[in-house]
Amino acid sequence: MKISCEKTAGIIPVIEEIDKEDFCVVEWCEKIFDKARKESCGKCVLCREGTTQIYKIINDAAQGRGEAEDIELLKELSEAVKENSSCELARTAADKLLLTLEEQEEEWEMHIKRKRCSSLVCKKYITIHVLPEKCQGCGECKEVCPENAIAGSIGMIHVVSEEKCSRCLECIKACKYEAIQKAGAVKPKTPEAPVPVGSFEEVKGRRRRRGV
Repeated sequence: MKISCEKTAGIIPVIEEIDKEDFCVVEWCEKIFDKARKESCGKCVLCREGTTQIYKIINDAAQGRGEAEDIELLKELSEAVKENSSCELARTAADKLLLTLEEQEEEWEMHIKRKRCSSLVCKKYITIHVLPEKCQGCGECKEVCPENAIAGSIGMIHVVSEEKCSRCLECIKACKYEAIQKAGAVKPKTPEAPVPVGSFEEVKGRRRRRGV
């Protein structure tokens, strides 16, 4: 999906290149309404309360708390804000949300009903993995992890603990071998614990160490 940045000028100038591969329409709308609610003058109830309620619903969608009726509720609230708010900021934000709900309804349903983010942007719906075929066991990812969620010593294929990982993505930035990747519903085959570099491979759908 490509939405012109000019259409959102004055609402969310912090977003650039929103047609890039890692663009998520839910996150985009969340940022729009976060800005709208914070910059509301507070005089108009629909602007003050409407943008806040819409933001909370969108945030729930991004955090895995969405409910089946949320899409229709978002449409109703957005229509009300668009038609009746005295604030141009709120009206424009509502208009952009309605556009995405119409043109990207499948993506909204994926977030709310299936609990997935196809762009792997919403942190609630992603996991971080070290690809064993690319990992060189250098340890640079482990050094930058603020949660100590990465196990493995020098020369070993590193492993990320899903329970400890906060999805800050610092390890991805640090890995010059591009061995650390995000994953959604389909997860790559990785070792359960650190093993020597080059010793892990997938054979006929099963995982094994070489020589076993």
